[in-house]
Amino acid sequence: MLPTPLLPVLPVTANINIFSYLLYPLVHIITLEITGLSAYYIYRQKITAYQYTKGLLLAVHALFAGVVVFEFLRTAFLSTNFITTYTIGGTTLILADVILLTLLAQAVYLVPTGIGNKSVLRLLWARKVHVLLLAVYTGFIVFAAVYLVAVQPFTSTTVPSVTGATVPITVFTNMYLLFLLVVLAVFMLYPSSLLFLASRKVKDPSVARVLYILPVIWSGIGVDLLFFNGYLLSNNFDATPFGYLIASVAFGVSALVFRRASLLTAFFEPVKPTGRVTAEFPFTDELGVQGPFLNGRTLLLETDPSVPYETAASNFARQSLSNGSAVYVFTAKGSPIYNALHAISGVRFYILSAKVSYPKPEDNEPSQILIPANDSAVMLDLIDKTITASQEPATVAIIFDSISDMVLSAGFEATYKFVKQVNETTGNGRTAALYLMTLGAHDEKVVSFIRSLFPTQLIDDANGLRLTRSQES
Repeated sequence: MLPTPLLPVLPVTANINIFSYLLYPLVHIITLEITGLSAYYIYRQKITAYQYTKGLLLAVHALFAGVVVFEFLRTAFLSTNFITTYTIGGTTLILADVILLTLLAQAVYLVPTGIGNKSVLRLLWARKVHVLLLAVYTGFIVFAAVYLVAVQPFTSTTVPSVTGATVPITVFTNMYLLFLLVVLAVFMLYPSSLLFLASRKVKDPSVARVLYILPVIWSGIGVDLLFFNGYLLSNNFDATPFGYLIASVAFGVSALVFRRASLLTAFFEPVKPTGRVTAEFPFTDELGVQGPFLNGRTLLLETDPSVPYETAASNFARQSLSNGSAVYVFTAKGSPIYNALHAISGVRFYILSAKVSYPKPEDNEPSQILIPANDSAVMLDLIDKTITASQEPATVAIIFDSISDMVLSAGFEATYKFVKQVNETTGNGRTAALYLMTLGAHDEKVVSFIRSLFPTQLIDDANGLRLTRSQES
């Protein structure tokens, strides 16, 4: 039999509005569902570049869910006798979440992307100043938690809620409120500053914007809790479930944008070989030229669709990867080029699609980004980012499939202008580019103009792959 103080205590009135007492638990259930879905989303997705943060993000969500459970029990029991358990349990979990989020921000700033979990602590330990700052901040938070348990600097009272129900709340002493204010102020300054600095370290502006958004979201959560749990309660008015509901949505958004930053950052990073790689030259061997022939060259490959021309593109990709180049392919999903190169580890794809209007990482495919099929400005921007993200002396190989598709969809003039601009971007001496064009798909005038843009030209037909024109760029 439950002790009487833990049973719901409803005011004795002639007409009890049950809905006002049921709304809070309902809001808490919705909040838990949103938090759980966000956590599941993190669990099942591949966080590629910042893989060591996945456990931290899941722990943050688990602790926040625990806070909401305490809130649910407070508004379900409606007993001031439960306030001690509620206050110590919920506040401790919030303080623990602050530590985890600070550690996450510190790791994103200090630890190189793509590193394994085992090396994170070692690298963090090497940064003594930041470790000391984290230790001092963590020590203060632990002190606040111990002080909360030992001294219990709070009392309880009942106040009206936004629904009209009467609910019990916690009233902290002024000294403890000052402790919590210091924790919040440091949280809004230190982790946010680290993420702002981390955003300046990445080369891709879209990734930088994502890392810039994260501290704004986290600071917003802090302000949200300060308003609902501080200001409103100090004015004897309770609407905290809605504050936690807003916070849960914000956590979900932060998880989404963090995953986007992870995928985009990893997409532009060099592939680290898992073992010793021997240089291969299948593409140039078939042409009968020396291996270094591809270095810095832009090639036009005219293909006969009746032959397996994707083999030439596959050999180009394998040769580039084995010689240390990052390989990026512009093609449509399901095309012969995609099907042939998708099986090659390390190849990354810009998937041309009519379903998107901006670059979008593809779910469960960290090596693929969907891009608008007929937006040459977006493609030019991505090619530029692809090249600039790879610092010297690293090299890049690009396969574009195909010029013929672009002529048919965007027109000759737009295609000619696009290829000319791309050639200016790739003419840096460390980018090899292979453009495919279908034999017999265009009239001779169009073909002549396209060929004039390429100092190196090849044909792949029933007679095999061969070089038809070659001169130094």
